[in-house]
Amino acid sequence: MQVNLTNLIMPNQTVAVALSGGSDSMALLNYMLFASKSYPFNLIAINVEHGIRGENSKNDTEFVKNYCLERKIPILCYQVDSLKKAKEEKLSIEQSARALRYECFYDAINNKKCDLVATAHHQSDNAETVLLNLFRGTGLAGVTGIAKNLNGKIIRPFLSISKQTINEYISENKIPFVKDETNDQDDYTRNYLRHNVIPKILEVFPKAESSISRFAEIASLENDFIEQAVKSALILYFDRAEISLPQHPAIISRAVISALRHLGVEKDWEKAHIDGAIKLCTQKNGDKLDLKNGVKIIKEYDKLTLYRDGKREEIEIPFSFGEHTLGGQTLKITLAEKTVNLKDGLFADADKIPKTALIRTKKDGDVFTKFGGGTKKLCDYLTDKKIPQRVRDDLVLIADGQTVLAIFGVAVSEKIKVDDNTKTIIKLEN
Repeated sequence: MQVNLTNLIMPNQTVAVALSGGSDSMALLNYMLFASKSYPFNLIAINVEHGIRGENSKNDTEFVKNYCLERKIPILCYQVDSLKKAKEEKLSIEQSARALRYECFYDAINNKKCDLVATAHHQSDNAETVLLNLFRGTGLAGVTGIAKNLNGKIIRPFLSISKQTINEYISENKIPFVKDETNDQDDYTRNYLRHNVIPKILEVFPKAESSISRFAEIASLENDFIEQAVKSALILYFDRAEISLPQHPAIISRAVISALRHLGVEKDWEKAHIDGAIKLCTQKNGDKLDLKNGVKIIKEYDKLTLYRDGKREEIEIPFSFGEHTLGGQTLKITLAEKTVNLKDGLFADADKIPKTALIRTKKDGDVFTKFGGGTKKLCDYLTDKKIPQRVRDDLVLIADGQTVLAIFGVAVSEKIKVDDNTKTIIKLEN
């Protein structure tokens, strides 16, 4: 049995083999012990007692402790309560045990007890994972299989090795191991697949597991490509997410899911939500729909925006210099030097602003005179400027009656522009 470790382990790193005492992990420990004699890395073991199988599980831990002691292999031991976590977080026992196990692995890494943790996942495990996700209903990401190198911290040296090859290695080298009686039970979904489904497949397709692994490698490569495209198309802000258009439906689909997660919706979205988002791409500007948990998606010119629809805050205070915190925004109205570059922001002639002017949000009937002249309804001007409908009610204005003199972050009216006769220049910031 030959495994290439050079692309997984850097020289002189410390590798902790995840050691349950079962046949696969014992085979991995022995292989790594043998490999460490010719390749320069340090070997230790890590054992997690999950609190599931009572005394049998504790006996397994004692077995691996003694085995490592005899061979002078350092071992880290953790004890967790998988049953408690499963009950409190409404997880399956399998999910709970895995989550706690990996918490222990990362604890060992983060506390500098090892650089890497090696698990004994093999080709059959990989095939099971792909089929399980497929049967549960997954997208491309779900059929990429088990990663051979996870975050540069968790490695799986046996991932391309068949279970049969591992069993032969155990037999040839007379490696002792303990048997987990739960592996023979069909109560767990993976065990049912392992004992009842895959053997039938292998009767017809003897190389099915290696074929599934090759398929997973191809899927992983193509999934990486899509993920890169999604990163290019998706911009995440604190309170929203934007997807640039046009995009292929596959990119829209993945980007919408990422955006939902960013906005706190981790699960329970449906295909109908994704289909609705894809359809929205071809609809008119301003069209929107509800997704999950208060998240909305709207078509805004050349993008889709996902956001949580908040209640509009009405703002109206007398105009004055200084800093104002309104509607969650900080506005600054400050004096500027006469030598200022007017292209460096929004500037206005303070003496042209009437004493009756207010700082407020927009109202029906507001009008705006743009630079160079020409007065039109404020809503029409904002449409021309391609300001999304979603954000218009939150824009803060300087207005006198229904005459809008300035729109913070957007424009200053012709009526208060700086000219050669201006004595006092103010800068408007938000």
